[in-house]
Amino acid sequence: MECEVCGGRISGKPHMVMIEGGRVRTCSRCARFGTEVKHEPRQVLHKKRRAPRQEPELEPVDDYSERIRRAREAKGLSQEELARMVQEKESVIARLEAGRMKPDLSTARKLEKALDIELMVEVEGVDWSGSGEHGGGELTIGDIIKIKKRR
Repeated sequence: MECEVCGGRISGKPHMVMIEGGRVRTCSRCARFGTEVKHEPRQVLHKKRRAPRQEPELEPVDDYSERIRRAREAKGLSQEELARMVQEKESVIARLEAGRMKPDLSTARKLEKALDIELMVEVEGVDWSGSGEHGGGELTIGDIIKIKKRR
């Protein structure tokens, strides 16, 4: 075992000391640079931890703008009325229907409920293993992004 201060080999029992707010394991010579910390028995709590629930990654369907417009018109609603129903600005509804803005998950869920349509779909996973151009099987950032070259 090595001293975390001088790097020398610790012979015997190491000293746990506080030096400038950090706990370090030292040899007996370097222990004088800090304040000795008494070893307190740690309480071990055995709680069952649940794995965090993995939410699927979602994205808007390709024709979300048409679906929103068609469903709104089928229900006989104006953009202003739909905006009030889902508590969004009318300009947001107009931009969504024109395809100039993609709905975030919250807005999409409100629209799905109000219009009885499906706007979000699960993103299918991509297997990137072994797809590196360099033949090594490791993926590099260059394999993922498209680089625009200056001319």
